[in-house]
Amino acid sequence: MKNPESPVIRTAVILNSDRVYAECLRQMVLRAFPGTRVEIATTVTGAAGLLDTLSVDLFVTGIGASIDGDVLELLSRYLEPPHAGQHVLVVSARGGYRELAALRTLGIGGVFDSAAEPSEQLIEAIRTVATGVRYWSATIVDHMIRSGLSINPVVRILTTFEQLALCIIGDGSDDTAAAQELGVSPSTVSSVRRDIHRKLGVQHRGELVRVAAQYGFVRFTPGGVVRPGYSLLSAAYQAKRNKRAQYSATLRRSEPAQTSRHENAVLPLTVAFG
Repeated sequence: MKNPESPVIRTAVILNSDRVYAECLRQMVLRAFPGTRVEIATTVTGAAGLLDTLSVDLFVTGIGASIDGDVLELLSRYLEPPHAGQHVLVVSARGGYRELAALRTLGIGGVFDSAAEPSEQLIEAIRTVATGVRYWSATIVDHMIRSGLSINPVVRILTTFEQLALCIIGDGSDDTAAAQELGVSPSTVSSVRRDIHRKLGVQHRGELVRVAAQYGFVRFTPGGVVRPGYSLLSAAYQAKRNKRAQYSATLRRSEPAQTSRHENAVLPLTVAFG
C-alpha cells in the first residue's frame, strides 16, 4: 500500500502550448519528484494520445485560450475510469468563471494561480496534489467567490439550454446549422436566439458572437472553433431533462391511485348525507 506522504510518481504529462513554459513546468515536476518520466504535449490531441497510451500518475495542464482544443472536455474524459485514480493539477492565471466552475464540478484536485503565487510554491502544489490532497490557490477561490457574487448575465440569466445554444450560435452559425447540432427545429433555435438577445441586451448576431467569446462559450483558434465545456453543459442539460421526464412519468403513474383514494373517501359522506 502506498504511503500517502510519499507518493510514487513514475510518469507525468504536461499540456501547455508554450514549449518554453512547458519546460519550466517539467523542471518543477522533476524537482518535486526526481527521476519521473515527464512527457510534454502542446495540443489537446497530443495530450489525449499520451494519456491514453501511458500509465500516467500526474497530469499538469493549463486551460488558457492559447491551447488548441477543449481542455475541459479532455479533463472530463481523463477523470473517468480507467484514469480516475490519477492526479490533476491545473496551472492557470485565474481564468474565466465558467472554466473555474467547471473545474470545481469535475472535482479537479488542484488549481494553481500562476499569476499570484511564486514558482517555488508550484513545487509544493505538485507534491500536495500527488498525495491526493486538494490544493486550490486562495486567490483562485477568492476570484471565484467575487465572480459568482458579481453580475454575470450569461451564467445568472440564461437557462442551461440557452447557454448550450449560445455555444453553437455564438460562432455565427445560422438557425438551421444550430438546429441540427442541438437536435431541435430551426424555429426553436430562432425563438431561443430571440430570448438570448433580449436577456443579454444585444441587437444583432455579430454582437452575440462577441458576447459568446467574451464569456468563454466559444473560442476561435487556428484549428477552428472550440466550445470550452460544451460536453459538460450538454450532459448537465440532458440530466435535468431526464430528471423532469422521470418526475412527469411518476406523476402520471400516481394519478389513478390518487383518484381511487379520493373516490373511496367520498363514499362514506354520500351514505351519511344520502
